[in-house]
Amino acid sequence: MLEFIYDREFVTAYDLMNRFGYRDSSARCRLAQLRKEGFIASFGRGQWCLTDKAYKKLDYHGVLQRKEAEELRRQRQAEGRVWFIDVGGRVRTAKNVNEMLLTFDEAIKIARELREEGLV
Repeated sequence: MLEFIYDREFVTAYDLMNRFGYRDSSARCRLAQLRKEGFIASFGRGQWCLTDKAYKKLDYHGVLQRKEAEELRRQRQAEGRVWFIDVGGRVRTAKNVNEMLLTFDEAIKIARELREEGLV
């Protein structure tokens, strides 16, 4: 549930009803339980957001790192192309997901550094 709230930034009882199939009273009860445990705080008008305690729990379980990696992958895919450096130090377009390592700017920067160090 904390991960769901993290993805949405804030939630309402209605959001929990739609996502988890709760009835209104069950959704409100779950939100009250999370508030009592210190994981969520009122954002106003029936909206709830995560507290620092919730972020620490998500971080402890590796959720935040996974979410950041997913976001970076989405950003790179949104560029239309993803770039990598081949063995010879040339900047290439990735042909598959396994090659999606660098953005174009990152690839250019690394290629320059490799050339300056005489490694390519």
